[in-house]
Amino acid sequence: MAKKELAALGVALALLALLEPAAAGVKFGKEDLDSEESLWQLYQRWGARYNVARDPADKLRRFAVFKDAARRIHLREAAAGRAPGLNGFADLTNDEFSRVYKCAKPPAVAAAGLPVKRRGGDGTLPLPPSFSWRTKSCGARPCLGPVKSQGDCGACWAFTATGALEAYYAIRGARDNRDPVRLSEQELVDCDTQSLACEGGEPASAFDYVMNKGLASSISYPYTANNGTCKAAAAPRVDLVMRGYETLPANDEFELLQAVTYGPVAISIAVGDNNTDFQGYDGGMYSGACSEGLNDHAMLLVGYGFNYYIIRNSYGDLWGNQGYMFLKRDYGNSARGTCGILSEGGTYPELGI
Repeated sequence: MAKKELAALGVALALLALLEPAAAGVKFGKEDLDSEESLWQLYQRWGARYNVARDPADKLRRFAVFKDAARRIHLREAAAGRAPGLNGFADLTNDEFSRVYKCAKPPAVAAAGLPVKRRGGDGTLPLPPSFSWRTKSCGARPCLGPVKSQGDCGACWAFTATGALEAYYAIRGARDNRDPVRLSEQELVDCDTQSLACEGGEPASAFDYVMNKGLASSISYPYTANNGTCKAAAAPRVDLVMRGYETLPANDEFELLQAVTYGPVAISIAVGDNNTDFQGYDGGMYSGACSEGLNDHAMLLVGYGFNYYIIRNSYGDLWGNQGYMFLKRDYGNSARGTCGILSEGGTYPELGI
């Protein structure tokens, strides 16, 4: 390739990194809100897209919830100059969503009064402008497995921990062409006594458990989305050697981004109560509310763009961009970092394979 072509390609890639990710939900316009008939057709189209079937006796109640959500999302996105879209949770009330999908974390003391050390500084920090494990292969397979769903259980902490462990196993084992592992969140829910099971927990607690006890596969110890009795003694251990885990300093974006270039990092964000914006997020750049309180939901940082984070959730692929969230790195309460992401740093495992 000629030097001019290489230069043009470099410019194109740099411009691509500046583009905001596009939303991935069911698109609709003002015309879809003009009448009950057009709203019903939108509801039917939404149900077909996400394969959502409702009992006829419940469908009219769900339709009323759906209409309110569609109108609210349209107003918010139109004000921001974006095309509105609907994710797979559009006919759930916020109470239902919070009860089923909200994942609590034990309260932590947020770092306060510390200046945020951001990437960029004097422009010489040695980090690529963008990086994502979503697009990388480990041997012949993707480094990241499919997005999972925590279901009716506040086990985001367990899914965040297994997501990090599975990715590190794939990254470290790529040279040996190891088969990917799918680890048991249910064992963590049942057996990690430092956690509160379906009532919440911390990824660091899960890492402690795995370091001391090992972990079964999701096949031998399947997920039920309920608190259960520990059955670890009867479940075979996965060949997973965990040497420990690292905790990143609070309010240091450079350390966080540097860490994610080696592997995904368990983080937490401040969602807050009654957050319909977070419930209704359908992809693209998140522009909804964040809580001013302490962090209350664990997620997995898997990369970053020129001005945003790429975060994996545990709500399945009906939420966000097929289960992922794009969040601007300077969004929300800057004193605590973007939606609180920087206020607690992050954790990642160290494997011995």
